Amino acid sequence: MNKKITYIVLVLLIISCAKKEEVKPFPFESFIYSNAGLHHDNSIKFTKSDTVYIQKRFPEPKENFYAILEKDQKIELNKLISQLDYKKFDRTYTQDNLDDGQSYLLDFSENGKNKSIYIYGHNAPDKLYNFIDSLGKFKAKLKFIPTKQIINFGDLESILPPPPPPPIIDSLKYK
Repeated sequence: MNKKITYIVLVLLIISCAKKEEVKPFPFESFIYSNAGLHHDNSIKFTKSDTVYIQKRFPEPKENFYAILEKDQKIELNKLISQLDYKKFDRTYTQDNLDDGQSYLLDFSENGKNKSIYIYGHNAPDKLYNFIDSLGKFKAKLKFIPTKQIINFGDLESILPPPPPPPIIDSLKYK
């Protein structure tokens, strides 16, 4: 009987001392991933909180959503983000002579400083495309809920399409 109690206590001690994977703090003040193509335009924002925001701008109507990360999702996100040393990459990767290509904007905000990586086309390092694919898979697992909250996604000028040209005025109508 004494051996059984000792064995049970030992097992409980080992289980309680087992290294539990803890949630490390998010490494950035915010990280915003935006992508745009012919049939879509959206951004997703990750912050130090457990809330993730997404904005769908195209197809219209423009809509905002949020999702709450579970502990295991926070751990997965931190692992994903920590695999990319964003400081090693150039700020711009653009493919010349490309119309209507896929564009991405990665915006990292850390210690009050921002670094953006803009990609248009297919000439960025594979590591960036792999990271982007992983973000897409991560985003697909989240359950987003509509919100009316206004969310700041930073400067999206480089990824947003230009405004439409003004309508052509037929000068013959006014003569």
